[in-house]
Amino acid sequence: MNQIYSNDFQNFFMKVACISCIAYPVLAAIAFALHPNLLDMSIQHSTASRIAEFHNNKLMHFGHFLLVIAIPFLMVIGIHFSALIFQNRKFLSIAGLIFVILGCYILAMDKSALCFVPSALDTLSETDFKQGFTFIDAIFSLRGYLKVLKFLPLLPLGFILISIGLVSTKVIPLSHGIPILIGSILMMNPDIDLLSLLGSLSLGTGLLPYAVKQLSAN
Repeated sequence: MNQIYSNDFQNFFMKVACISCIAYPVLAAIAFALHPNLLDMSIQHSTASRIAEFHNNKLMHFGHFLLVIAIPFLMVIGIHFSALIFQNRKFLSIAGLIFVILGCYILAMDKSALCFVPSALDTLSETDFKQGFTFIDAIFSLRGYLKVLKFLPLLPLGFILISIGLVSTKVIPLSHGIPILIGSILMMNPDIDLLSLLGSLSLGTGLLPYAVKQLSAN
């Protein structure tokens, strides 16, 4: 079978993947670190508690903006590692990549609806802001088509599947694959910012050395 992609393109994509492996964990760790009440391990979040978190919190809004910027890097990482395990773990590769791509789209929608919109509401006067409580409650209660955001766990699930493939095939060193798997598992949490921060740091522990090694080799 003829080679579909040229060596130049493959080398180019490898560099993009490596840059993504560096950029995503850094951006994600900063984004989650900027969340207030990091030690709060509550699973249930009322609309009032969410308002208390985001209202007039420019650092939190900036963190969410960084996370949106990180989404394309996350998708590239998923494609790259899915390709690495495809030969020996086709099911994990295909299922994982499908979940990752769907999850990235849902994450983009999540941040647009639950983060960008609240940042716009923060530009209102306090009187106008308080009058919009019913509107804000409808957003954070995931009414209407916002219910699709409940499928956000597909994203970490996809990376868990791909990471299992990485660890079981040892296509990358276990010192890189195991932290990626642990980080993916930690990201599979019910919106607990501290676990997400720890997950980002664990991902970075695996992704950053992998990227540096690959860039040095090429």
